Amino acid sequence: MIRIQKEKHIELIVDVLTKIGLTSEQAQMASEIMNYADVRGIDSHGLILLNTYIDRINKKIIRKNPNYKWDKKSEIISVLDGDHGMGHFMGHLAMREAIKIAKEKSLGLVLVKNATHYGASGYYTELAAKHKMIGFTTTNTMPLMAPTGGAERILGNNPISFSIPRQNEDPVILDIASSVVAAGKLILVNQKNEIIPEGWALDKEGNPTTDPNEGYEGGGTLLPIANHKGYGLALIMDILAGVLTGSGYGKNVGHSDIGFVMMAMDVDQIMPKEIFNKRLDSLISMVKSTKKGNENNTIYLPGEIEYLKKKEREQDGILINENLYKEIEKLTLDLEISIDNYFS
Repeated sequence: MIRIQKEKHIELIVDVLTKIGLTSEQAQMASEIMNYADVRGIDSHGLILLNTYIDRINKKIIRKNPNYKWDKKSEIISVLDGDHGMGHFMGHLAMREAIKIAKEKSLGLVLVKNATHYGASGYYTELAAKHKMIGFTTTNTMPLMAPTGGAERILGNNPISFSIPRQNEDPVILDIASSVVAAGKLILVNQKNEIIPEGWALDKEGNPTTDPNEGYEGGGTLLPIANHKGYGLALIMDILAGVLTGSGYGKNVGHSDIGFVMMAMDVDQIMPKEIFNKRLDSLISMVKSTKKGNENNTIYLPGEIEYLKKKEREQDGILINENLYKEIEKLTLDLEISIDNYFS
């Protein structure tokens, strides 16, 4: 494993993306959100995707300088046409708008169409939590998953995220895919030349597989969490992010017509924040003080493990595997950027 410091991680991504012609504001936002993922141990949504984004930019799937447009539907609802720009930038723009609306109207809802992959969902909902609001987001993805009983990619592993603000504590952040694991996890395992557990994916013939390549890049399908429950979640998220936004849906989703939903809810306009905080702390205390099945067990809140990882990686640096390092080394060489500027 090779170590890169947080600041150098951000700098590397910005330098690479601007070198290939992405606008500075899009590159900055992509680097911030990819760094958010890697610092928290969400390695499937960080630096590992840099080559993927570059390939899509070079193929004009992601537009370097998009002409995005707003369409206000009501006092609390707006639609953003991302014009196929970098999903991270569009997602940030959308959640900031949802927060702005919620400050005035208690609830802000922004739908995004004609966008691209936006990275780690928790980043966006945490933005709302930083403003003492409840945040929600979902997005659809390229088809990666079969409905329960099927063996063909029909739905994305469409994620869902909520963040709940807490007084003087890190927010509670739920950020889950509707598949057992994200596709990036299979890429990561494949880079390490390891196998995946049975139950993560099927091969292209619909058979269970432990080969990460067969389960994803070789044409297989990811499996939904809890069978029909994960399938149901993926379908509903596709209705919201795909059908409702005017973006692609199901098998029609491409890399540049993905949809997002961003929502911010101002708690203080529903219930005085002092009462909300007291009630929330009471619930969390109940959860944390649960009788344990094993005295060595630790009960974590959603997002808590990622915050612990963040403290560790901000101090010690982000670890990446040797194969990913070699990918980055080749990439920087091709772009005539010195990799020594980032890795020590």
